[in-house]
Amino acid sequence: MWTHRFETTTDLTPEELWPVLADVPRWPEVDHGIERLVIRQEPGPGVTFTLKPKGGPTLSFRIGHFEAPTRYSDLCRLPLATMETVHELVPGPSTTVRVRLAIQGPLAPLWGRLVGRTHAAGLPLQTDRMVARARELASPRRDGVGESPRAARHSAPPLRRV
Repeated sequence: MWTHRFETTTDLTPEELWPVLADVPRWPEVDHGIERLVIRQEPGPGVTFTLKPKGGPTLSFRIGHFEAPTRYSDLCRLPLATMETVHELVPGPSTTVRVRLAIQGPLAPLWGRLVGRTHAAGLPLQTDRMVARARELASPRRDGVGESPRAARHSAPPLRRV
């Protein structure tokens, strides 16, 4: 088994982050490691899509958890391995953004080197872009129009790596 965990915090709420995480067709806008993504229906549990990472093969995914606004997961079948990516948005004084990659199967170590390492290395920048996009979408509320309850109560720094 090959695994990787990434975690950071933000002052945005899970409700503010979820629209960006759940907007699967627009992921290439926040994850510049994606060359192409094709999804033919609204994202939700069981929906499939293909994703081609830059410099990598086209991969097929199936959405597992799609639990607004706190949990998204997908599963990718690889030859003799399976890769699962789980995103969690954990509410609190600061929202914890947690991502877990797990590759299981006889060729997990190989796929960890070929796909997992690249995916893991891109998580900090991908997450920063997701938070920035969510902040853009939330800015009308944060500027006083329909203000976010957390924005009114907390003045946490935008991001902190853990």
